[in-house]
Amino acid sequence: MTASPTPYDDALRLLRALSGTHGIRASMSTNANYGAVFTRDAVMAGIAGLLLADDTISRSLVATLEQLRELQGAEGQIASNYARGVGESPQVSFGSLVPRIDAPLWYLIGVGLAARAGALDPESFRASVQRVVAMLNALEYNGRHLIYVPAGGDWADEYIYEGYVLHDQVLRAWGLRLVGDLYAQPGWRHKATQIQDTIAASFWPAGATGNYPIAAYTPTRVFDVFDLATCSLLAMSNTAPAFTSTALDWIDEHFLVQGQLPPAFSPVINEGDPDWPALRRYHLHGFRNTPHEYHNGGVWMIWLGWLALSLSRTGRQRALDRLCDAAGTRFAAIGPYTFEEYFHGQSGRPLGTPHMAYSATGVVFLHLARTPERLALLRQ
Repeated sequence: MTASPTPYDDALRLLRALSGTHGIRASMSTNANYGAVFTRDAVMAGIAGLLLADDTISRSLVATLEQLRELQGAEGQIASNYARGVGESPQVSFGSLVPRIDAPLWYLIGVGLAARAGALDPESFRASVQRVVAMLNALEYNGRHLIYVPAGGDWADEYIYEGYVLHDQVLRAWGLRLVGDLYAQPGWRHKATQIQDTIAASFWPAGATGNYPIAAYTPTRVFDVFDLATCSLLAMSNTAPAFTSTALDWIDEHFLVQGQLPPAFSPVINEGDPDWPALRRYHLHGFRNTPHEYHNGGVWMIWLGWLALSLSRTGRQRALDRLCDAAGTRFAAIGPYTFEEYFHGQSGRPLGTPHMAYSATGVVFLHLARTPERLALLRQ
């Protein structure tokens, strides 16, 4: 196996360019508010900076977390995004159509990992973190260890899953373990274990595929959908390890062995499918979820990066080699890559907003997965 080329140097330059005194911006583009600092994008980019021990990106991660702390809502909520120019008051959003439940979860993860890396003083965040944990407990409401998430309540803001969405439960368990360790809070660590046990019991129900966890469920419906982001984060965070091994093996056999890059969600929703009318109606900046595009079967570099880290963490070197080769083949085929949001699921064309921190972070993660000794920060 030969090393496959990736635009790593360009990715690093982009992340540094997006890093500023007010945080890590989502993109060099200002279309559709992408010039703002988005919590999830900035924390993931900041994690890349921590793993690289890159001062510019790491400092900007801390600036992001400090801004989010200062902009924290009265009930402990964390902003989905904010924009702040020099000498200007911040423009803050906690979600447009629905609250972004993943923002406080990535905030906990960012604080936990930045403190573990020695990049910030944890005492200056203690009160803020306590308020976030209390707010999440209130959102849980019924004491059954899962949070009910509205459609569009996390990164897949134009996808139609909702209810007990696995993605957000995984992030919460990971975040609570990190801050529980950081602040010596056994109650938070115990809650993370309860969430993990509930995940293991609830997201592999009888009648589902069995190859990967269901993406979400409500009292009336099961979303038996493959969710790459969540499968990767499950493995990377060591949540429900008895099940994630099966999911990683399925990803390898179903996609990587075939030389294919896995999409964000599968199967694709096509015109005529029962879910098509709801998907077609639900959009924020114009409809983007045509088959094999955007959330509807698009291939996202950020989640390929997390997949690479999870394969490295679990010692799946051959699968990692296949992923890196497939990504290298994609980069070679498209020529200059300007870090668009995603690739078309069939043609492989880069689509969406360019110069995205999300995509650059995925490339950096793919690169770092080759040097597992750099990943000690992420190990539980």
